[in-house]
Amino acid sequence: MAQDRWQLTGDGPENYERHQVPGIAAPLARIFLEQLPLQPGQRILDVACGTGIVARQAASIAGAAGRVVGVDLNSGMLEVARRNTPAKGAGIEWRQGDARLLPCPVASFDVVVCQQGLQLFTDKIGALREMHRALAPGGLLGVCVWRTIEHSPCDLAIAQALARHLGAAAAERFQAPFGFGEADALRAAIAEAGFRDVDVRAVIVMRRLRSPEESIPGLLAGTPIGPLIAALDEVVRQALVAEVATALMPYRDANGLTVPQATHIALARK
Repeated sequence: MAQDRWQLTGDGPENYERHQVPGIAAPLARIFLEQLPLQPGQRILDVACGTGIVARQAASIAGAAGRVVGVDLNSGMLEVARRNTPAKGAGIEWRQGDARLLPCPVASFDVVVCQQGLQLFTDKIGALREMHRALAPGGLLGVCVWRTIEHSPCDLAIAQALARHLGAAAAERFQAPFGFGEADALRAAIAEAGFRDVDVRAVIVMRRLRSPEESIPGLLAGTPIGPLIAALDEVVRQALVAEVATALMPYRDANGLTVPQATHIALARK
């Protein structure tokens, strides 16, 4: 699952769960799963599950009669996922594996989901074909992929500040999750992998953050460039955060920041 540009190491997985999940990944997961929708008793596979927010929410919907499997290449992300496994709902099994060769039997799931992972795979068609293989006949695929970074004011502001303070390479690495943001390309890839009835829709999720001065350092710590930020001189780091804070001024409210972020959600059938 060649996600070399977006692998988290060290404290990255824990920082991701602490800083990225509450403000964006969890709200997005709720919207994503509502689009499917899931049913009690289903067998659900979460590909590139990360620290497990989609799998956890899916387990509460599938209920005790259901079954959820989360697969991710990153052992650190899975370690955090295991620590946060809910006591109620469907049982969740966490498996380390590559999206190009999923550790799952043929036709063993009713639903396969992938939230913000497909764009990071080098072999997107191969990963989608593996999802197709894992689905039972008539099974449902759900894929969630960010639109281009211009549709994400928070991330755009961060990328622009990174380019000025750390250089183009750091900014490019940060933007990796936005590299597959065109609806036509997403639709074509899913169809090429053998799925039918492909439906791609644009959805807005509201990203809720504390003030930039509080939230931006935490958000950056939960990305692969976190170590680069930690190594910066304190004056440079403060300047970077101040620049982002200025750019996000229009999104301030009484509780901090509320920033729109656009995603594509694709549904298809085997």
